[in-house]
Amino acid sequence: MNEMMPAVLLDEQRQFVFGQRPVPTPRPEQVLVEVDLCGICGSDLHAADLPQVYRGGFVLGHEFSGRVVATGDDVSGWSAGDRVALNPNGNIDGTCEFCLAGRTNFCRQATMETALGFQSDGGLEPLVVVSPKTLRRVPEGAGRFEAAWVEPTATALRAVRLAGSVAGRTVLVTGGGPIGQLACRLASHFEAARIFLIEPAQERRAFAQPSHVDVALTPEDAAAQLSSADPSALEVDVVLECSGSAAATALALQTLRPGGVLVVVGAGPGSGLDPMTILLKEITVHGSFTYIEEFDDAIELLAAGKIEIADLTTAVAPLDQALAAIDSLRAAKTMKVLVDPHA
Repeated sequence: MNEMMPAVLLDEQRQFVFGQRPVPTPRPEQVLVEVDLCGICGSDLHAADLPQVYRGGFVLGHEFSGRVVATGDDVSGWSAGDRVALNPNGNIDGTCEFCLAGRTNFCRQATMETALGFQSDGGLEPLVVVSPKTLRRVPEGAGRFEAAWVEPTATALRAVRLAGSVAGRTVLVTGGGPIGQLACRLASHFEAARIFLIEPAQERRAFAQPSHVDVALTPEDAAAQLSSADPSALEVDVVLECSGSAAATALALQTLRPGGVLVVVGAGPGSGLDPMTILLKEITVHGSFTYIEEFDDAIELLAAGKIEIADLTTAVAPLDQALAAIDSLRAAKTMKVLVDPHA
């Protein structure tokens, strides 16, 4: 009988469960990784409602880091003990039209068939087997928290870049969760002139100052400002929609100046996109899906200390408390929970 280990899964009935999985053995083309830390993502909270990307029956967790334990006979370039951050969308086929064009974030194999924590087992378990294509080396100078924050930082970095240069422009971020806070910090790093944040939870608005936010508002405050005698006080050049909320997207559209840019990075049901507003203001709408070179760039930013994440890590939980952590995150009571499968 195979040795078993604990894991957090989205089961076939699309329910979150704490269960058991066999301890994996790498095939010749695979690498066995011991998970160090795995973040719970805002997208994970919506996993049951996102069948487009989350396949039932697999271990959750796509924001994780660890160390190589063993490699299959056909794997080269990696050795036991190597520190790694896992690119969950890294298992590209290399031959599809998108890979050949350098748009690997559209490779179906990497993003819709084998993505770690989505359609194959992820990091909410002690050990996981992966393709070596998903591995990225972590500099020894980077701490364990920085290694675990690479994936969300890459997600936020791509969203900011898709807006074009934000230097000297006004930026609104909707949703003050981890991706939103990172978006604020990255916008500041790239010299945005003024940064607004709309977030309903006071616990998350409290991070406004360390995230370099000039004005933090509740949705109600923002709506009141937009219907006031001077709505121009909340007009912005760029919106980074990080909440996954249709209501937030609808509100964000109202804040954009004519010719503004909306980047949608939050994953959730519904849209909130009003075609007439987009038409009359000639708004450019970008979807922001995963990342390309941003994953490697995020490692460099974090290792160099250019983006601060220590304060955003509000809890480290053992694996058997991951379901409770999901509930806490859904209620916006916690900023970020990193799960330690070995605690």
